Amino acid sequence: MDKTQVLLDEVERLKNQLSWYKSFFDNATDAVFIVQPETWSILDLNEYASELLGIEKDELLGSTLPQFRRIFKLLKKTNSPIVLSELTLETPLGSLMVEVSARFVAHDDMTLIHAIARDVSEQHALTDKMVQADKLVLLGQLSAGVAHEIRNPLAAVNLNLQLLKRQVEKTHPLYSYIDIAMQGVDRITRIVEVTLNFSRPAVPDIKGLNINDIIHNSLEMVTTVLKRKDIQIEIDFDEQLPKVPADAKQLQQVFINLITNASDAIKSKGIIRLMTYLEESSKMNEGSFVVAEVKDDGIGISPEELKKIFNPFFTRKAEGTGLGLPITQRIMHQHNGIIDVESKIDEGTRFYIKLPFPKN
Repeated sequence: MDKTQVLLDEVERLKNQLSWYKSFFDNATDAVFIVQPETWSILDLNEYASELLGIEKDELLGSTLPQFRRIFKLLKKTNSPIVLSELTLETPLGSLMVEVSARFVAHDDMTLIHAIARDVSEQHALTDKMVQADKLVLLGQLSAGVAHEIRNPLAAVNLNLQLLKRQVEKTHPLYSYIDIAMQGVDRITRIVEVTLNFSRPAVPDIKGLNINDIIHNSLEMVTTVLKRKDIQIEIDFDEQLPKVPADAKQLQQVFINLITNASDAIKSKGIIRLMTYLEESSKMNEGSFVVAEVKDDGIGISPEELKKIFNPFFTRKAEGTGLGLPITQRIMHQHNGIIDVESKIDEGTRFYIKLPFPKN
């Protein structure tokens, strides 16, 4: 065999080897980036990295990821060959939280960053829910103790105010002060009762229910609240919905809370739209839900406040307890359901109540 053939065979072998490694690179189950320090340009990336960011590979090649500046600084000041950190990457669909494992790689007299990224957005969301659940448990235990301690002295205050009120003429200047004090006692009593109910959740009495009927019943119970303003109720129900396993009283409480909140968000005149429909998924690992929407065209909720609405005792109402939405969220969790919300200032708020249903 002459030298030319040997050389051609070696070239072919190297091409096959390069193709072999390139195949592993492109088909890695995590996103892989090769980034040039200082310029933060993407020199290469695999197909999954393109899918993760939702941007075509050709468009990403040569573009910059300045977020890797922090990874570069970590690698420079550590003695470890590999660093593990988290980055927030911007995508066409919004921010994406990724866990990045990175190291320096020497190539052609250059030092490059070899980074492997994994989407941890869902993991963070689950952790946040677990932390929130732990907070609610601790808060429930604390609230129950405080509420019990308040109950007895509060009853004594209320009794003495009633006795005092009977002995004072309505025309006396002190009468109005006593009346205001009694109103304050009534408000504290109401907060104590709601707090105790919040800290001692009832076990759901699960039965097959028609969600449309539950919403109609809830509307009847808030008629007085709705009549305080010029509010139009629009209903768009899917009459072919399957029954959902749920507790009627607890589910009714959910819709009473949401409709009352929608009414409070409307200044003087507006529309509350109630809708139900089926949300089915063809994917095996995704559930199907009966969905109810409660939408208003009220004042809306700012992004800062939207993050807090499920925190116990957070309220924007002068007479509110701040427990309506946390109770609603807990009821949904007990039913293995989902509660989502979207809102814009001066445009209104929309709540999504999603309840799973068994497929035949």
